[in-house]
Amino acid sequence: MLNLLDAPSKHIWITFEDDYLWWCTVRDGVTPNPDGETAVSGHFWLTCSRPWSNTSLTGRLLATSELPGTVTTTAGFRATVCTPRDSEAILRLIKGETDKDAINSADRRREYELAVHKIVRRLSPQDFERLIDLILAGTGWERIAVLGGTREGIDVEAENPAADEIAFVQVKSSAGQDVLDDYVERFTQRRERYARMIFAVHTPRGRLTAPRGLPVQVWTGEKVAELVVRLGLGKWVESRLS
Repeated sequence: MLNLLDAPSKHIWITFEDDYLWWCTVRDGVTPNPDGETAVSGHFWLTCSRPWSNTSLTGRLLATSELPGTVTTTAGFRATVCTPRDSEAILRLIKGETDKDAINSADRRREYELAVHKIVRRLSPQDFERLIDLILAGTGWERIAVLGGTREGIDVEAENPAADEIAFVQVKSSAGQDVLDDYVERFTQRRERYARMIFAVHTPRGRLTAPRGLPVQVWTGEKVAELVVRLGLGKWVESRLS
């Protein structure tokens, strides 16, 4: 405690309030509370040289729900001035830096997504349709109707009971912008029934661009591979070629 108050400007001061981590820097010099300790004003006062902030130096909001547990446990020491156990992690968060182990893990995940993407592009139309069903189910959707099926793909309706929404879903092995535009037009004509449209295609012909201002999601092979990894469907995808 005495070390902190001898030269408070040498430290970064933090606190937790309204579900955020807040930090500031202060000037040297401690002003004792002339009225003594109170629940509002405490024992002493410090003057900020950098005002309290709940964002990192790179602009990220420091919401406690997104911080490591080793950091948020410090919030349990209320009305206490102390040096946090995981002070290095707190400094890293304030600077907007990413943990090295987290970076390595993200790099390995991206490598796996690339490997999954290669498999997804080789799936049969039937396996790709099944995979999209599994992804929809894993994200809260379930197929309620098949609107039509051809050799090139299948159109279905999917419902999200929790959101009380019905989606217009198209599953294609290959499609270009002209096909996407055609389905967007069908979607706009049925907006009274459908809350959104999902267009899934593992091998697009050229770049596909969803229209602005409409709830249209385009899942190309890269996005499908990302969802496969996130939802733990990698083993199922691998089994299609094993």
